[in-house]
Amino acid sequence: MPDAASEVRQSIRELLREQQGGDRFVSTVSDTESLRQAGMSSNALVALLVAMEDAFDFEWDDDVHPEVLRSIESLADHVVALRG
Repeated sequence: MPDAASEVRQSIRELLREQQGGDRFVSTVSDTESLRQAGMSSNALVALLVAMEDAFDFEWDDDVHPEVLRSIESLADHVVALRG
């Protein structure tokens, strides 16, 4: 049975598929890879963060640490911590 973090990572990947128009970006980026270094633009990252707010029913804090926004894994860990 998948743990909470892996389920959230999968959901984030689904959001990325919707935003990026398919699997091309999602299939090439690992969970731990920097989304920016993988080629994600600032606008796309902001769109992902907004989509995550809707999908996971929370709001990002203004003072969220930049490292939280680095990768699929760090984003998922943040969501899981908020739910805890």
